[in-house]
Amino acid sequence: MAGAGDRSAAEELFRRERQTLAGLEHPGIARLIDGGRTSDSMLWFAMELVEGEPIDAWCRHRGATRAQRLRLAIELCDALAFAHARLLVHRDIKPANVLVDAQGRVRLLDFGIARLADQRDLLGNHALTPRYASPEQWRGEAVTVSSDVYQTGLLVATLLDLLPV
Repeated sequence: MAGAGDRSAAEELFRRERQTLAGLEHPGIARLIDGGRTSDSMLWFAMELVEGEPIDAWCRHRGATRAQRLRLAIELCDALAFAHARLLVHRDIKPANVLVDAQGRVRLLDFGIARLADQRDLLGNHALTPRYASPEQWRGEAVTVSSDVYQTGLLVATLLDLLPV
């Protein structure tokens, strides 16, 4: 059972993450809508609902050209660079977390396992999606911006049909 000190530290980290997410005003990132505490003291936050399709399915269903796929990849990189400049590491870049909206724009979402670059990791370093996990995630080591870059590379390679689906 976690002690009061552990809970206090967890709440402080959650508050810091929520403040960071609230500052992510970028057209390629789903916005933080609200956050707080439930009646049983569980911390929560809600992100903007983005209606769209995972990036890989969007490309497949529309027969997207290589140029269109690269444009989407560049939009994703732009959104990630914005988050990284604010010291936020997403650490779960995968098609389900990169939607293409009705206007054909990339929207990065699900910062559920994201963390600030200077934070301790409350989830442990083993929170990962197997197909897109970086080597350091597999080894249980610290996750950094380079982890997002690695995952983005895998996603882009998949979009360009360089890796099997």
